[in-house]
Amino acid sequence: MRIAGGSAIPIRIPLNEPFRIASGSLTHSNHVLVRLVDRDGRVGWGETTTFLEVYGCDQAGLAHMVEAHFIPAVVGLDPRDPRALHERLERVAPFNRMAKAGIDLAAHDLRARAEGVPLHRLLGGRRVERVPLTGVIDLLPPAEAAAAAHRVSSGFATLKIKIGSDPQDDLRRVAAVREAVGPRVRLRVDGNCGYDRTSDLAVLPRLEEFSLEWIEQPLPRWDLEGMARLARRLRTPLAVDESAASVHGVRRAIEAGAAAVVNVKLAKCGGLFPCREIAALCLSAGVRCVLGGGLEAATGTAAGLHLYASTPPLESAAEIGGPWLYGDDVAARLPQAVAGAMALPEGPGIGVEPDEGKIALYRPRRREP
Repeated sequence: MRIAGGSAIPIRIPLNEPFRIASGSLTHSNHVLVRLVDRDGRVGWGETTTFLEVYGCDQAGLAHMVEAHFIPAVVGLDPRDPRALHERLERVAPFNRMAKAGIDLAAHDLRARAEGVPLHRLLGGRRVERVPLTGVIDLLPPAEAAAAAHRVSSGFATLKIKIGSDPQDDLRRVAAVREAVGPRVRLRVDGNCGYDRTSDLAVLPRLEEFSLEWIEQPLPRWDLEGMARLARRLRTPLAVDESAASVHGVRRAIEAGAAAVVNVKLAKCGGLFPCREIAALCLSAGVRCVLGGGLEAATGTAAGLHLYASTPPLESAAEIGGPWLYGDDVAARLPQAVAGAMALPEGPGIGVEPDEGKIALYRPRRREP
């Protein structure tokens, strides 16, 4: 079984509402579908995504890296050997983990489809039937955040609140959400690197009165020393996200005392294989590990479901509810969410089949020179 070729397909789907975090905002998806074909004509599908203000790469650059550099590099490789695949990709170009994630997912899907089994079977088997999900409240004014949280909390037992834009607004937003949903809903907050060492101790200890599950990445990704200092002064666990893009980065964060929780993401970390390596590291270090997301559409979300269901270190509610933030999708059928949880897709591979008509509809038009 050998990879024969493939293609990268950018997809631009409008969000139902702009999605705002401390670093920037999104109005459309930045997804890239990756299609790999083996020598027998079998097809595997992957998906990856980016966020320019967070990862420093736009959709066009992501698609170019996949198609011009990474697909040619994996031609002739066996998709059943993810370590060899990632070693080859790393030799071609370091970093670029989002581009590597698309290749990784497509190779896993190709192998599972060829063997006629669901992806979770290749990853160790299913430990849960349904994956619990997190609802997300972005940088809304406090009253709007409370109203959104009240609506969302009827289906989700865990909510994530975005902070990091303005300290006083952050306090009011979290207070309003807690009042709206009551004490039974778990709350976690995410600063997306929006704080600094001057503002963090002035505000974050005051958030602890709202009984938070954890506080995620309030400081810049490089400031592990500041995160460790903050961890020593707070009762609430600190989570890392932007600081946790690789096994080496996670190890440094743990050794620095900056991480009680690690947020792994398929696109950010480079795919299923590195995410599982990070989860294993967290397990050995006694650090909690949670599955996050990058607003993926159905293909990336389904891959996340298989990862969560087959990886014991992953715990708490997963942050992979991307498909419901869009007005449409390129998948023929979406995974279904019921009562704040999703079942794994049925069928071989990732279990999601892209629709060629939808792909054509949402593929960005080339600009005339």
